[in-house]
Amino acid sequence: MIRSLLILALIVVVYYALKTIFLSALKSFTDQGTNTKLKGEDMVLDPECRTYVVKNRAVTRRIHGATTHFCSEACARKYEEKSK
Repeated sequence: MIRSLLILALIVVVYYALKTIFLSALKSFTDQGTNTKLKGEDMVLDPECRTYVVKNRAVTRRIHGATTHFCSEACARKYEEKSK
């Protein structure tokens, strides 16, 4: 009789332990995408080849008093030659 009660108590403890583990794992898995926000970067349009470039990586020139961004040195040279 005591042996049956101990086995039943062990089964109940294991059940609640597994339930807690699986529910916490499921909760962290489903909440993973809702709490994180992706940080974006500003994009600029290259006027020569019409390609969008990350502003921090763009080649920058001052043309006719305005700052212009390019994807490469080659595009910057072509645009400068056209605008003369």
